[in-house]
Amino acid sequence: MHKSILTLLLLALILPSTTHARPSPPDGFADTTFRQIWSDADLAIMAGQASRSWTWGNLPGERRYERYDPSPGAARLVQYFDKARMEISDPGGDRRSPWFVTCGLLVVEMIAGRTQVGANEFVALPPASIPLAGDPEGNPDAPTYAMLAPLAAIDGGNRAPTRTGQLVSATFGPQGVGDDPTLARSETIIVGYDEVTGRNVPQVFQRFMEQQRPAFEPLFVFGRPITEPYWAWVHVAGTRVPVLFQAFERRLLTYNPANPDPWKVEMGNVGQHYVRWRYGHPLRYAQQPLAQAFSIRETSLNIPTYDLSAALRPTQPGDAVFPYDRLDPSRVGALQPRSYRAIVVENRFLTLTFLPDLGGRLLQVVDRASGRPIFYQNPVVKPSPFGQRGWWLGVGGLEWAAPTEEHGYLEHLPWQMNVTPSASQVTVQAQINERQTGMTVLGSVTLRADTAQVGVRMQVQNPTASARPLQMWTNATLSPGGDNRVGPRLRMVFPSNQMIVHATMDRSLPGAHSQISWPYYAGRDLSYPANWTGYLGGFAPNPIPFMGVYDEQADSGAVVVHGAGTQGGKLFGFGPPVDRRLYTDDASEYVELWSGAQTTFWDYPPLEAGGQRSFESSWQPLWGLGSLVSANADGALGLMQRPDGGLSVTLSSVRIVDVPSVVVRLDGREIFRSVALTLRPDQPLTIDLPPGSAGRVEVEVEGMRWGT
Repeated sequence: MHKSILTLLLLALILPSTTHARPSPPDGFADTTFRQIWSDADLAIMAGQASRSWTWGNLPGERRYERYDPSPGAARLVQYFDKARMEISDPGGDRRSPWFVTCGLLVVEMIAGRTQVGANEFVALPPASIPLAGDPEGNPDAPTYAMLAPLAAIDGGNRAPTRTGQLVSATFGPQGVGDDPTLARSETIIVGYDEVTGRNVPQVFQRFMEQQRPAFEPLFVFGRPITEPYWAWVHVAGTRVPVLFQAFERRLLTYNPANPDPWKVEMGNVGQHYVRWRYGHPLRYAQQPLAQAFSIRETSLNIPTYDLSAALRPTQPGDAVFPYDRLDPSRVGALQPRSYRAIVVENRFLTLTFLPDLGGRLLQVVDRASGRPIFYQNPVVKPSPFGQRGWWLGVGGLEWAAPTEEHGYLEHLPWQMNVTPSASQVTVQAQINERQTGMTVLGSVTLRADTAQVGVRMQVQNPTASARPLQMWTNATLSPGGDNRVGPRLRMVFPSNQMIVHATMDRSLPGAHSQISWPYYAGRDLSYPANWTGYLGGFAPNPIPFMGVYDEQADSGAVVVHGAGTQGGKLFGFGPPVDRRLYTDDASEYVELWSGAQTTFWDYPPLEAGGQRSFESSWQPLWGLGSLVSANADGALGLMQRPDGGLSVTLSSVRIVDVPSVVVRLDGREIFRSVALTLRPDQPLTIDLPPGSAGRVEVEVEGMRWGT
C-alpha cells in the first residue's frame, strides 16, 4: 500500500464518531408516531433485550403517499416494513388514538388481487403469485397468496364451522387441500373461533397474538383470521420442512417446530411481499449512519485483460498523436488475469470505486439502498477502435478526456491519486502531466457526509510559455439497470429541443454538424436508443442544466447536473445492430453522457500560458421515479402514469433535510400538500395524484423547485 494512502486511511479511522449510552431507534421513520409504534414493539429486540421474532422488522422501509380518496389530497402517508405497512389516513386526527395509525390489509389485497384506494373503492391487480413462507425462489411446494383465494373468508363469505379442541392436520399446497395426521401436535389444538370471519385459530398462534398485549391489541396488529390454519411443505434455506401457516387480514403467521423456542412462531414478510407484488422491486430500507462518516480503503480488483505489450507501437514526431502509442490490433495478446489497485470510498448512501492505473477513473458508484451500480463496468479490459488515438479502453465508469476530442489520450495510463478526508467530506484527486501539450490535468471527485451526490471537478493547468488548444470533458458510460445492459425502455433525458449531430450510422438522419429536433425527429422518439439504427452521438447547441439516463423497466437511472464552467453536453450510444464485440467479449452495453468545458468536439478554445480552466458537475443515482423529468443540485423529479389513470410524482433528494411540506401544483394550481416530513436520498418520496390529474407539474419544497 502506498504510504500517502495509508496515512489518509489512518486519518479517516480517527475521525470522531458518535456513541450512544443506550439503544436508540433507527432513523428513517416517515412520522414520529410510526417511530413510537415500532419502538414499543421492536426496540427491545434490536437492543438484544428480548428474544422473539420481529413485529415490524429491524429497519423502516419505503414511504409513500399512496392514493386513498378519503384522505386530504386523496393520498395517505404509508411506510413499509418487513412484516407490514403503517398508514395515516387522517393527519388531522387525534394522535393519541390507538387507531390514528392503522396497519394495512396487505394480506387481503394480495389474496383478492386488489388495492384499496377508498372506503369501498379498489383497483384490480393479479393476485400475488409469491410464496407466502420460506425461500422466495426455488420453493415449488409452497402455497402462494393467489392460491389462497378459494379458501379465504373475504367480504363476509366462505365461513368454516367451529373445530374447537381439534388438532390441525390439514395441509395445503399447489395440489390443493389435503390431510396428514402425522403433522398434528398438541400445540396446534384449536382454541379460538372468530365469529366475524368464521375461522378457527390454533393455540400456538392465539398465544403469540396475546403476547402483543399490553402494547397493542391483536386486532390492530393482525386483523381477523381469513383462512383456516394449514400445514405446508416449504423450502427454508434450501431445506424442505413442514410449516404451519394461517393468513390474517394484516399479517401471516407461521409455525416451524424445527426452530428454537423464541422463534417457532414468526410473522411472514408480508411487507416485503406486498412491495414486490405492487411495485415490482424488493423492499428498500433507510440506511443507518456508519460508525464514522466515511470508510476509505485500498483493495484490488481482478479484471481479465488483453495483453497489449506486443501490440503497442511508439510514434514519431509528425504523428498527430505523438508521443502516445499507436496500437497494432493484429498483435494484441490473449486475455489473461490481472489485478488492479482500487480505492474505495463510502458514506451512508454511496460506495465509490476508483482505478488509479486505468486513467484515474471513477469506475463505479453504487447506491447502497437499492444496491444498484449506475455505471457500465466492462467485464474485460479490451482495446476498441474508437477515439482520436486510434484505440481506446472502454473500461467503464467516468473517465477524464483531454487534451483532444473524443476520448482524449489519457484513459489507459496510470494517474497519481491523492485522497483527502475531513469530517465533512472526502476528495479523491487524480492527476497526470499531459505529454503532448505539457499541461497538467486534474480530476477531483468529492463525496460529502450523508449525501447521495458525487461532486466532480475537472481542471487543466497550462504551465508552459504559450497558449495551447484544449478540449476537456468527462465521459460517463452508463447501464443503470444493474445488469450491464441497455434495456428497451432506457431513455436518455436531454433537456434541449435541438441536437447537433456529431456522428451516426443511421441513414435516415442528417450527418455531422446538422441540427435536428429533439427528442422527436420525423415522428421517431430518439430519446430511446432502442429506436436508433446503429450508433448516434450529438451535442446540445447551448448549455443545458442537466442530463440523465433512466431505465423505465428497471426503474433506475442516474443524472448529472451541470455546474460552474460546464458548457457542453453530449450523448452517445449504440442501437441495433452494432456488434458489442468491438469493445467487450459479452453482450454488455452502455450509453454515454459527456460534460465539457466547450460546446462541441469541434471547439478548441486556447488555454493561455500560465492559465487554468475548470468545470464542475454532480452525479446522483436514481430509482423509484418511474421516469426522470427534471433535476437540479438538490435532487430529481420523476413522473409515472399509473394503471388507474392517475399520476405519481416522485422526489429524490440528494441529502437528508427536514421540510415543512412538499407542495405539488398542476398548471399553477395546488393539488397536494404534505405534512412536515424528512426528505432522504434512500427513501424517494412518491405522491399519488388522483385519476384524471393532468397538466404541467411543479413541485416546491421550501424554495426548491422542480417541474416538467
